[in-house]
Parts: sequence; C-alpha cells; structure tokens
Amino acid sequence: MGACRVQLQQQALSSPDLLSATRKLVHTSRGVEVELLLHLGEIDARKLYLDQPFSSMFAFCVGEYGFSEDAAYARITLTRAARRVPAILEAIRSGRVHMTGLRLLAPHLTLENQAEVFAEAAGKTTRQIEELVARLAPQPAGPTVIRKVPSHANATVDATPALPLGDAIATASPDSSASLAIAPPAPTLARHEERAVIDPLTEDTFKFQFTASRACRDMLRQAQDLLRHRVPRGDVGAIVERALAVLVEKVKKDRFAEGRTPRKKAPQESSTSCSRHIPDAIKRAVFQRDGGRCTFTDEHGRRCAETGGLEFDHRDGFARTRRHEADRIRLLCRAHNQHAADQMYGRTFMQRARTRGVPQPSLPGVSSD
Repeated sequence: MGACRVQLQQQALSSPDLLSATRKLVHTSRGVEVELLLHLGEIDARKLYLDQPFSSMFAFCVGEYGFSEDAAYARITLTRAARRVPAILEAIRSGRVHMTGLRLLAPHLTLENQAEVFAEAAGKTTRQIEELVARLAPQPAGPTVIRKVPSHANATVDATPALPLGDAIATASPDSSASLAIAPPAPTLARHEERAVIDPLTEDTFKFQFTASRACRDMLRQAQDLLRHRVPRGDVGAIVERALAVLVEKVKKDRFAEGRTPRKKAPQESSTSCSRHIPDAIKRAVFQRDGGRCTFTDEHGRRCAETGGLEFDHRDGFARTRRHEADRIRLLCRAHNQHAADQMYGRTFMQRARTRGVPQPSLPGVSSD
C-alpha cells in the first residue's frame, strides 16, 4: 500500500515539482551514503564483524547488509581511502565526482594531489575518469598479438597445438567431459572480482577462466600425454578434476590427518605436551566433528561460513594448559582465531607479538599446521 500511495503522489506532481523533488532526493541520498560510509569505516576500524559470523569486512557487508559484491567492494574501498583523504566524503556529498569514479581514483589520491585530481574529475563520466587514472598511473604497453582464430568455439588443446595456453576457458561437467578454448587475454580483475571466475552454465556445468604460467601449460600438456589412455581427447576439465582430487586429498592428509592410516595404538585423547603438534587422531576427530568449517558462532547462533584458511584453536590456550584434548580444540578461520587470541590475552599483547613477526602457530593459544 505504501508504494502505491507514493506512486499516486508522484503522478499528481507537476513536471517541475517532480524534477525538484527528485533533485532533493538525490541530494539526500548522497548525504545518507556519506553517513553510511562513516559507519562502515568505524565498524571496520573496530573489527566488529569478528563478533559476528564473518571473517572479513567484505563478507560482513555482503552477508549482514545484503550488499552485492561490487557494492561491498566499492564502499569498503572508499571508506578506507577516506581515512587517508577525507575530502573523498565531501566529493560524494556534493556530487562533484560519482562513487564509481572515486573508487577508480582512490588508490591514486594523496593529500598533495587531491585538489587537482578532483577538479579534473568533476562531472566526468566513468570512461573519462579511466583515462585520467591512466595518466596518473601509466601502464606499460601490451604486446601485439596476432593469432589464428579457431574455426569452432569449442576448439580443444589438441586442435590448437601451436598456441600458448594463455587464458583458458574450460567447461566441466559431472561426467568430467570438458574442452578448452583459447581466448584473448582478459583485462585485469579487481580483487573482489577474482571470486567470480567460475560462472554457472547449467545446473551441473561451469565455465572456468584463468591465466596460466608456461610451467602450468607444460604440466598440462604432460598430463594430457600421460592420461591419453584414460582421457583420449585430453579434456582439460577432466584432467583438472583428477588433479584437484589428488591435491585436496593430500592437503587434507597433511593439515587435518584425513585419510591417514591410524597407528595400531591410538594416542590418548588427552595428553600433556611441550609440543604444539596436535596428534593426528585428534586432528581427524576435530576436522570431522566441525565439518571442515569455522566454528565461530555469534550471540544469535549464526555460524561463520568460512571454509578456507582454517586453523586449530585451543579453547583454553595451549600456552596455559599444554594439553591437546579433542573436545577443547576447535576449527576457526584465521580472522576469528586471531580474534579469540585477542580476547584471551589482550589485543595489546597480541599486536606486539605480531609486530615482532612471531609466526602464527607459536602465538599463545593458537595452534595450526
């Protein structure tokens, strides 16, 4: 009902009044955006997202506030840049430079050049600001490349043996069938965009795109030759899937003792030790119990979704107990592990320890392999 009422009110406005009201809304929205950036900046500075089930400010903005990945990245970039160059906020409030342009300019702004850069960027389109950024931070010229275009879209590696691997696009499916198309180099992706290099094509098939080194290309060629009897067409998706299966199994075995053959006599569930090395049996038990995921849970019962960069954390602090007990060890992502150490030993102490360059596994209460 509310939306319908507003729509009727808008339809009742004269054209000049509608334009005037819209102009006021735009001005108000800029002020609200500045206030939002200031609040996000304070949350970021206090690391309040660590009290929530999020391992980073980026994950917090996406998960808690429903921002898109692009919007989260842009706002975090601007709020951090505004700490160096506060005039960014005034440029947003006044509408002098739009937020997309400011995000592009942010890495190149300084207190010395801000006035000149803002004056030149005022009222410019995104493309014009991209040209301004190119003048501020010139890039080397790209190489001239002349290559024959494959006659069909799904050209495989075997069909184009003379071409370097370069940017590869692989389509993988559950039956491990895939093909590799040689594509022209893609523009450099921003950090937040690197998360979206896997695009769904159907429910069960995905497109992968990446740039590989010569060494990677050579190993891929060798793998194709070695697996010719099992993967006759040399499908990249099938080979990568096999390679990843081996890699994941190895890393799980190295870090979490998954898949290792237990000793005939299992170690004691609880043992006093001067070594930070956690027995394999306890590693396996903790990893399986926690499901390979950070166990941090906030006051509302929401659990952190992070599955990367996991570390073993002694709830009572290994430096205090010198004991490895499965029910007193948990998996935490690195951010929440450090947060737990800050809470147990104090942020000042932990900051001094980290500043001295003490490796993470030797910090009090933190244990990881």
